[in-house]
Amino acid sequence: MAHIFRMGAVSLAILHLVKVFIPSIPDWLISLASITLLIPGLFLMSSGFKKATIFFILFGFSLLAITRQPISAWITAWNSMTNIAAIMVVMQIISIPVFMGQYDIAIRRWAEKRFKSESSLFLFSTMITHVLASILMLGAIPLSMNLLGYTITSRIEQHDRFLATTASRGYVLSHLWAPGAINLYLVVQATGVSWSSILIPGLILASLGFGLSYWMETNQKGVLSGNRCAKILPPKSVVDVNSRTIDSFAIHHVLIVAFAIVAIVLILEYFRIGVGYTRIMLAGLTVAVIWTIFLFKKGRFKAAVRDYWSDGLLKVRDMGPFFIAMGIFSGAMESSGLLKRATPIIQVASGSLGVSAIVVLPLTIIVLSLVGLHPFITIVLFGTILSNSGIPLPPLTIALSLAVGGAASYMISPFAGIIMSIARYTGAKASDIAIRWNWKFSFAFFCLGVFFSFFWGTVFA
Repeated sequence: MAHIFRMGAVSLAILHLVKVFIPSIPDWLISLASITLLIPGLFLMSSGFKKATIFFILFGFSLLAITRQPISAWITAWNSMTNIAAIMVVMQIISIPVFMGQYDIAIRRWAEKRFKSESSLFLFSTMITHVLASILMLGAIPLSMNLLGYTITSRIEQHDRFLATTASRGYVLSHLWAPGAINLYLVVQATGVSWSSILIPGLILASLGFGLSYWMETNQKGVLSGNRCAKILPPKSVVDVNSRTIDSFAIHHVLIVAFAIVAIVLILEYFRIGVGYTRIMLAGLTVAVIWTIFLFKKGRFKAAVRDYWSDGLLKVRDMGPFFIAMGIFSGAMESSGLLKRATPIIQVASGSLGVSAIVVLPLTIIVLSLVGLHPFITIVLFGTILSNSGIPLPPLTIALSLAVGGAASYMISPFAGIIMSIARYTGAKASDIAIRWNWKFSFAFFCLGVFFSFFWGTVFA
């Protein structure tokens, strides 16, 4: 099953990339590739995502059958979100040069040498997860846990909370600006705002989030005591690394890669090459190839490719099938006409709320995430409705507020994939990570983010 899943994932990504240059590729080929990803994925994915995936498939197919939709509507629904799965597959290719350059060892050495206090280690851990997430998405979680796990568990008393808060916040804050962030792509798609318009305010919001997280953990009886970390000897695997390991340069390389992906997406957008998701894929693939060539003399290329094939591709086994199923669900809702019937009602309600809808609907995203409704669904629904509701606010304000609501919901929902992934690595309960350790930060960040959205949209839109 795993082998078939990998074949389907790679085929789906290749077809979407080729479609940039050969638009005439038939849709049924993409459907066939997604089938070979979805069916094996149902046997490989975690139980939480499996239940949601099966529900969306059954509901979508039932709705398409009941409303007697033509075969073209079935194919359109099936393919509607395969592009998101393709983005995740392509962005995971960056794990190949990361493996070749042994950046895990280099960054661990850097952390051991440079960060002696809890507070400095907290900021570094949050930042490195943030940067890795901007280029690897969910693949950043296992990598950051492997990079920092030993250092944190051996030096920090509340190491499970420390790891969980830095990983969850660093990861989620990248979804306010990173080109490969799926929720940001959905916001852009739903509101019609360009990604380049969100980049600068998204980076500022992420920076504000870093500061808020640090302040709350330091001053609100958080995980930081203000003490120096316990002194320990680095693990043997770190000490005995060959001297060619590029300790400080590893950080520079990772930052350059993140910057390069952003720059390439902006260039492609400026010259109107491809569309939103294909620009992200082309940027990620281009950077991965150049980075791999740069590191080729170091060797380990075959081992890195094997690692990508055996492990890297399986990192999309939850989200890939989930998005295909959600596409079937949303496509069925649209083609059946149910969404059109419900939209005027919600638009009237949004209109009656006026400007306060910018607060109420993102807050609703958070509340619904607590009962298991994934933010990806509500972002698409509310984004489309708000954009056409006639609220006297710039689309940029709407887009930023939705992005903030989605980000806050990821941190506070125990059902979120990121929280469940971190729970598996740290051994902590998902409910502890989301609610006990993140709810205060999520609420404070939501308030700050909504205010910033109003301000930025009013002044700069």
